Amino acid sequence: MTSIEKATPSTILFIDYENVTQVRLSSLQRPNLKIFIFVGCAQVKIPFELVREAHQLGAAVEWIGVEETGPNALDFHIAFYLGQVSLQSPTSSYVILSRDRGFDPLIQHLGKLGISCRRIDSLELLSGRADLTHSQDFLSDIAVAKLSAVIPKSRPKKRATLYTYLKSILSKYQPSEPEVKQLLDTWFATGKIVESKEKINYKF
Repeated sequence: MTSIEKATPSTILFIDYENVTQVRLSSLQRPNLKIFIFVGCAQVKIPFELVREAHQLGAAVEWIGVEETGPNALDFHIAFYLGQVSLQSPTSSYVILSRDRGFDPLIQHLGKLGISCRRIDSLELLSGRADLTHSQDFLSDIAVAKLSAVIPKSRPKKRATLYTYLKSILSKYQPSEPEVKQLLDTWFATGKIVESKEKINYKF
């Protein structure tokens, strides 16, 4: 059983160490982050620097060793743990560090289930706070899906009302106020919604 049950991290990172071996954890020393490092059974030598950085992060890092060889054995382990952990922490944001595009169909499926997950090929993409929270595309997809289920005449008609509504329906994902405002601004900029005579019209 993983130690994820003891806390609810905002971001959970799965590292495919068989696929990406250039891993520096020093930039990831932040709260509310859980890291799983998956190591293939043939990988008997782990760089001391990686071990040292993992040790400094303490319980935030968990090593998962794949004990048998086989096609995509490590990938299946990641998929299993991702499913197990997402059941325990469905509102966390999940990130897979791997160059293997075979994860992408799974990630798309998780998105349809309302679980935020994406794949990256470098830890440099996790250098800022925005990269450790739910992406704007994910929040937008969730909001569009919920609004599309509302009959047009019952949707918010004013900008301020829509802003409050978005904060409410996205509350389980804990976006910041600037993130909700950015989402609203993006919808206006891309034509998803338009404003005429102080009334919002939806284009979806």
